[in-house]
Amino acid sequence: MDSKTVYYKPSPQRPALLLIVENGKTAVQVVKLNGDMRLGRNTPDTTCDIPLESTIVSRNHGDFRYIDGNYYYKDNNSLNGTYYNGKLLEKLNENGSRAVKLRDGDILRIDGDELGTPHKKAIEIIFSTTSSEHEQWKCYPLTDSTTVPIGRNIEQGISLTDFMVSRKHAYLKKVGNKWKIVDNDSMNGVAVNDQEINSSAILSPFDVIKIANSILIFTGKEIIYNQYIADNNRKRNRQNTIMNIDIETVKVKSKTLLKDIKMDIYDGEFILILGGSGAGKTTFLNSILGKKKSSNEPSAESYDIQGKVFLKGMDLYKNFKILKCKIGIVEQFSTTRDNDTVIDTIRDTARIMLPSDCSKEEIEERVENAIEQMMLTTHKYDFIRSLSGGQKKRVEVAKQAVGNQEVFILDEPDSGMDRASRVSLMRNLKEFSSKVGVVMVISHSPDDAMDLFTKVIVLAKSQQDEVGHLAFYGDVQETLNFFGVTRLSEIVVEINYEGGKGRADEFIKKFERINRK
Repeated sequence: MDSKTVYYKPSPQRPALLLIVENGKTAVQVVKLNGDMRLGRNTPDTTCDIPLESTIVSRNHGDFRYIDGNYYYKDNNSLNGTYYNGKLLEKLNENGSRAVKLRDGDILRIDGDELGTPHKKAIEIIFSTTSSEHEQWKCYPLTDSTTVPIGRNIEQGISLTDFMVSRKHAYLKKVGNKWKIVDNDSMNGVAVNDQEINSSAILSPFDVIKIANSILIFTGKEIIYNQYIADNNRKRNRQNTIMNIDIETVKVKSKTLLKDIKMDIYDGEFILILGGSGAGKTTFLNSILGKKKSSNEPSAESYDIQGKVFLKGMDLYKNFKILKCKIGIVEQFSTTRDNDTVIDTIRDTARIMLPSDCSKEEIEERVENAIEQMMLTTHKYDFIRSLSGGQKKRVEVAKQAVGNQEVFILDEPDSGMDRASRVSLMRNLKEFSSKVGVVMVISHSPDDAMDLFTKVIVLAKSQQDEVGHLAFYGDVQETLNFFGVTRLSEIVVEINYEGGKGRADEFIKKFERINRK
């Protein structure tokens, strides 16, 4: 193969925001990161890109660096240092601390020695790839309250507009001189500093609370929070990371099924999953769904998963109650009833998936949005039995879309369809991915829609250890070049041992070498 073949193109610059809160101030300063930028104290001769007024910030406090599609931060041996998710970054050498890779929701803090008692000029910085710079931020003072309700569109307390927030989602309660947050048995839970709480948690100043898509910052004296407004027609930004996958091993009954799966998945991607026989496609899907058992074997042993999957910066396995509503799977076989109409089918699902206190009007809004997204408006009063195979599959997708999912997984959605129907469905799914987040599909007829996929994941079973590995991850042309083929379907022939050429280990090692460079 040509030694000059390039399998990866340089990553485009990816936008991110810094949400900056200074102790004693009720406003959030929103800064858009744009490549390498320096953080420091604002002085008459400052050359910093992000100047801050706080006197405990050094003139040249720290650097944000953009490297190969990711943002990193390092402290420049500043006087007061920088805390990263609650831990002080230690000095590495004369140039500063070790650079840390930033994920959505990571918290940087410039403070004194006692984080429980913030310095009067303390600074908190939230790194975000999912917030909008146009979001409205509000402040709710706590000085005259002992109990503060938090819910969807409520008249008293902290009112959030996100439809995935329950009407009586949670409340803040003062206990002595402390505040705690209590989850009111909500459908989608509460997280504090990206950790799902069981029922309640005592808050410390600068704790970050997440409820559905809303961020609430507890300063000790007030709650500063964003007002999330869903935009179902907006185009997703494919420069934002939505999922980080770092799976070391997946075992069932001590048998390893999958190992060494590492990738970043970006917003708006339409991804094909290819795999040879026994490559671990189902295991991979269940791992990123947060499942502990195979959906096909209810009595199977629990998966022993070593590694992490981050969804929008939060650990999926530790925050499953909060994040389960973000991922939807469309199974291969339909679960709809033939004698129901399209709109009734989707409405029934909405009543199950949405918080139980959603009004009829809120449910109808979500149902209509899902129908529109999957281009079913002209069929919404048709009976399921009268639909084509592709239309039925779009109904299955719409059923998932009534929630707040941002990752959709479809297992052979084009199975049993003719070529024209397969291509039509895939075009619908590609357009859908640009609006909702990420769509992943397993397909045994990938060549029909080869030009539609933005990325390809190839899993292969090694003959050496009998375990599924990641054999490649990249765009379509990179994938074809890597395997030396002209059609995606030929890749399975190349890697399969049974009925194929048996080159899985060759490509697994080749991909490992590329990643080590």
